Amino acid sequence: MANTLSMMKSKDVGLLGGCKMLLLAALLFCSVAGRADVAEQAQPTDEEAVIVAQQRISAIFSGDANAPELQGDQCLPARRIRGVDVLDGRTLVFDMGRHRSYLVRLNRQCFGLRRNTPISYEIHGGRLCKHDGIRALENWGVNRLVPGPRCAIPSFIEINDIERSVVQDRIAADKAAKVAQHKADKAARKAAKRAAREARRNAKNAA
Repeated sequence: MANTLSMMKSKDVGLLGGCKMLLLAALLFCSVAGRADVAEQAQPTDEEAVIVAQQRISAIFSGDANAPELQGDQCLPARRIRGVDVLDGRTLVFDMGRHRSYLVRLNRQCFGLRRNTPISYEIHGGRLCKHDGIRALENWGVNRLVPGPRCAIPSFIEINDIERSVVQDRIAADKAAKVAQHKADKAARKAAKRAAREARRNAKNAA
């Protein structure tokens, strides 16, 4: 009888211990799941990241000298520059490798600078710095590249991959808008000339 009671008590203790372990495991799982949900909620969605990138690039392109977005890095180590992507007459992106890019937005159009134009830039002490100059290289014949006017670099603004895509999309949209406006203006001038000729013809016939 004593042995039977002892065995029953041991089973009860084991069952109770097992229930406690299950309860602790459940609580731990809920705690980890809760932290994961909070972390997931804290991370911005792709759409939110694009909106934030668009807002930042708009601030940079607005040209407000007091905007904190324009107060970028002072210098780039020249040996780490992997390439330079010329997007238009005012916009360049320096590729530093490892998904690090720096945007240069010139204060005005740089003469001769166009999409994919080769450039030269000044290096002092192994660094390319704010206020250093860049020049477009004009092709004047076989193996003859002539540098254009000097354009000063206002700053280097680090941008991520999403912001780089936003910059490229904005440049393409601006170019498309200019082309469309040019075509519209040309069509309007033609229409005005036709209307003027028609008016002269009507006036002549009326006389």
